[in-house]
Amino acid sequence: MCGRFTLTADIKMLKNVFQLKENCFDYIPRYNIAPGQNLHVIIEVEGARKLRSMKWGLIPAWARDAKTGFRMINARSETIDTKPAFKGPFQRRRCLIPADGFYEWTDQNDTRKPFRIILPGGPVFAFAGIWERWKPPQAEGTVVYTCSVITAPASEYLKKIHDRMPVILDREQDYKAWLGPGEPAAQKKLLQTYRGDLEFYPVTTSVNSPQNDHPGLIQRDGV
Repeated sequence: MCGRFTLTADIKMLKNVFQLKENCFDYIPRYNIAPGQNLHVIIEVEGARKLRSMKWGLIPAWARDAKTGFRMINARSETIDTKPAFKGPFQRRRCLIPADGFYEWTDQNDTRKPFRIILPGGPVFAFAGIWERWKPPQAEGTVVYTCSVITAPASEYLKKIHDRMPVILDREQDYKAWLGPGEPAAQKKLLQTYRGDLEFYPVTTSVNSPQNDHPGLIQRDGV
């Protein structure tokens, strides 16, 4: 699964990697993005990529209660085209979720130890994601935009930490293919276990609290 991640790059880097043309005044680097919080996603609108803020935890359009979103922070790649909550967004509302690392925990000496997982050199990449619009049943309710990170089986390298991992896209051709129109079967082929190189290293247990969000969280922990 993917339940916590980072996006520490500055906006100039983000605009360059994802070919964003608009100004993004509300963007700030994040060191501990958690479910239920707002995060930035990239969607395509009339052929142009837009950076938008959405809540992490997809609420299906038909849901009666926003609490559903807390159970849908991830969507499994194997069933994304059949699950009622994810089928529509997969076909029509795909997004990129920019990141430069994610956290997973392992049990060591009866203690859960967090690790940060990155691509070599720490570049920006994207999780494959889906998004949805949800409006409370009350007529006066405000529309809520939510999203989910798509996951796949973990690579051999990461299986020592967790059996699932987010679907990582790290090439412009994949960004273009995922955001653009296409047949569902072709889109699903993009949702593979990442085969490129990855690195992971221990970090402070301060990352356990979603309230903590500062540069010290991504420093290597020597314990």
